[in-house]
Amino acid sequence: MKTLVIFLTFSLTLFGMSYKEFKKYTLTHSKILKSQTLTLQSTKYKNNILLRTANPMLNIEGSHFNEKVGNNSFGYAITASQTIRTTGYMNGLQSKAKASSLLSQAFITQGRAGYLKTLEELYTQYVYQNKMLTLLQQEYTLSNKVTQMVKERYQSGSENKVTYLQARTETLTLKTQMYTTKQQQSTLYYQLLAIAGFTTNVSLEKKFIYSISSKTKYSSKLSPQQQILKAKESVYQSDYSINQSTFQNYDLYTGIEKEPDQSILRFGLNIPLTIHNDRSQERMLAKLKMQQTQLDNEQLSITISAQKKMMRSAIRELSNQYYALKNLQQEQQELTTLLQDGYAIAKGSLFELMTAKNKLIQTKKALLQTQKMINDQKISLRFLQGDYND
Repeated sequence: MKTLVIFLTFSLTLFGMSYKEFKKYTLTHSKILKSQTLTLQSTKYKNNILLRTANPMLNIEGSHFNEKVGNNSFGYAITASQTIRTTGYMNGLQSKAKASSLLSQAFITQGRAGYLKTLEELYTQYVYQNKMLTLLQQEYTLSNKVTQMVKERYQSGSENKVTYLQARTETLTLKTQMYTTKQQQSTLYYQLLAIAGFTTNVSLEKKFIYSISSKTKYSSKLSPQQQILKAKESVYQSDYSINQSTFQNYDLYTGIEKEPDQSILRFGLNIPLTIHNDRSQERMLAKLKMQQTQLDNEQLSITISAQKKMMRSAIRELSNQYYALKNLQQEQQELTTLLQDGYAIAKGSLFELMTAKNKLIQTKKALLQTQKMINDQKISLRFLQGDYND
């Protein structure tokens, strides 16, 4: 067992934690997600407060009767009352509690989906910067090799100093870019550790999450924002139900009065009279909010549908672009190698070599940027499709 733990630790150090492992740890330990989950418990207690029965009222009175001087008597009155909700109002409150739970869950889902989207975007950016650093290191090695060849020809008198300085300047520029990229990489790395809840450094695998394939998954799930609007519509519907009753509560009371010469038993109802307020304004307000939310949801559905089509089209075109750049890179690599070999034996042009080398570098960067853009598009598409809702 000890040997297995040592092997796993060595593997993670050597190859880095994969995104799948990184995500699994994050979902278990993230303080942000745990904090969001507590919102649902808070809503549960708020609903309990909303639905709980009001406490009964007890009224006790003492009376002093003075019929004739010197003839004093005492009496008392005890009354108990209980506020009771009407059936319609109570059903509306129960609908309100259910809708509030759905809305709270929708916000939690949105927060979790947004969290995972941000996590994948940061991870993609981190991988991109690492691959860019590797590319710059390769460029620096190649540029340094060319500079050395120019230096040798300059020292032998077959090349001028300006040409040598130009080659050396380009090499130093690449070295500066490497330092900048390392700084960006470091910033993204610690952002990832913070958002994932890591308190110690871990090695992460430098591999993009999604492949170059133009195929995309279709899903009928609602986006996080659509779920919120749907839940809000339920809340406004419950508000309408709550205010359908012209009065919402009545008081049931009973009591006993004891006087010197008689006892009185009382019971009855206190019912509010809806003369000045029949709650029609509240019903109209809830109805308007429902209509507004329905229109917002319809427009959001249209917008999301268009965005999904746009993203799928972009992924297809970017995939085609990637493979075209891949073929171009192979040809440019072959040309650069031939020009480099020719220049090494003083049979080639430095201008042609530098031009070919720079074009090859730009193609490699374009390949890397295209791969990142494909991942970014797939992340955004998955978010809109509700793939992060579970």
